[in-house]
Amino acid sequence: MHADYLIVGAGQAGRRAAESLRSLAPAARVCLVGEETELPYDRPILSKEALFNAEDEAKAFIQERGFYESQRIELRLGSRVAKVDRAARQVELANGETITYEKLLLATGSRARPYPGQVGKGVELLYLRTLEQARRLRDRLVAGKRLAILGGGFIGLEVAATARKLGCEVAVLEPAPSLLQRVMPKVIGDYLLALHRQAGVDVCLDTLPGNITRSANGLLIESSRGTYEADEVLVGIGALPNVELATEIGLLVENGIVVDERCRTCDPHIFAAGDVTCHFNPLLGRHVRVESWQVAEHQPQVAAANMLGNEESYAQLPWLWSDQYQCNLQTLGFFSGTGPVLLRGQVEEGAFSVVELDAEGRLLAVATVNQGRDMAAFKRLAASGKSLDAVALADSASNLRSLL
Repeated sequence: MHADYLIVGAGQAGRRAAESLRSLAPAARVCLVGEETELPYDRPILSKEALFNAEDEAKAFIQERGFYESQRIELRLGSRVAKVDRAARQVELANGETITYEKLLLATGSRARPYPGQVGKGVELLYLRTLEQARRLRDRLVAGKRLAILGGGFIGLEVAATARKLGCEVAVLEPAPSLLQRVMPKVIGDYLLALHRQAGVDVCLDTLPGNITRSANGLLIESSRGTYEADEVLVGIGALPNVELATEIGLLVENGIVVDERCRTCDPHIFAAGDVTCHFNPLLGRHVRVESWQVAEHQPQVAAANMLGNEESYAQLPWLWSDQYQCNLQTLGFFSGTGPVLLRGQVEEGAFSVVELDAEGRLLAVATVNQGRDMAAFKRLAASGKSLDAVALADSASNLRSLL
């Protein structure tokens, strides 16, 4: 078989690339290969709606099978790529099928980071990265069950909120002295800590988990602060980019598949997009790897255009969101931890923003709590590159748009 445009990875990024290629090249032959048997789906709801019931998990599927048929996007689901011959521009699947291509897009995404500690015989650890894993976790989240979550990052905290709504007893074991310490200012971590504890979650900071064994009453987690008991253990300690294929065929890999702002690898016939990329961001002036809906949604559109010979750039400040209980947290950019941090609004009222400025007074990063309506203005302020009046910025009575 021959495909003008072959996409390896049938997740959100692969789907968006296929949609864009079909829109831009109506007559082209587009093929989408994925290891999972499911149709392409978006991941944000896996830690939220999908854990409640099978009906809600359907929201993850943006397109039905009929869409791919009508758009003549050929699907090879449940198929693993065994080999890529760059010289011949040919891919061989594990079932022996070969597909030649004009342009290849790697959208292989990422997988859950495995637990590095010792795990005893008969212990099954849960992870949450795929729909299959979400279904397995959903079956275990029964009212009264004791769930221990290793890691107080976004996934761990979102699952904690969902599990509490389902009536589970929840403990979060986090090695750092505050939640989201690596990525958020302390005021955000402190707010979320209070939010979860108020909801009945046992958040254990400065707690490094160790050996996990099975006992007559469930699972025992040894830690730097004692032993914890649970019926189920979810590991949420980050993700690893799926770069094995790229490494095998000699592409440049450094914390992801290295691409420029146009999604190009070191091979002119191979592009990459989504979570798996360590991409150059012109706005930041450096390469970054970002695991977010935004990258999976927008970067593949740029890759598709450039596979057709265009010269578009992916240049967006990293933006993501997290929903926990009735709290909506949105973040833009990267907090450095070195610049002035301003508080806009009142933490005790549960509606505020935290802003970091660089040395010239330009907006470097912002996090909004239950003030999502302000994010559009913050994005414009960041894009403007203007030095901002810190006093006016911190005054919640001032109109953000007036600072433009």
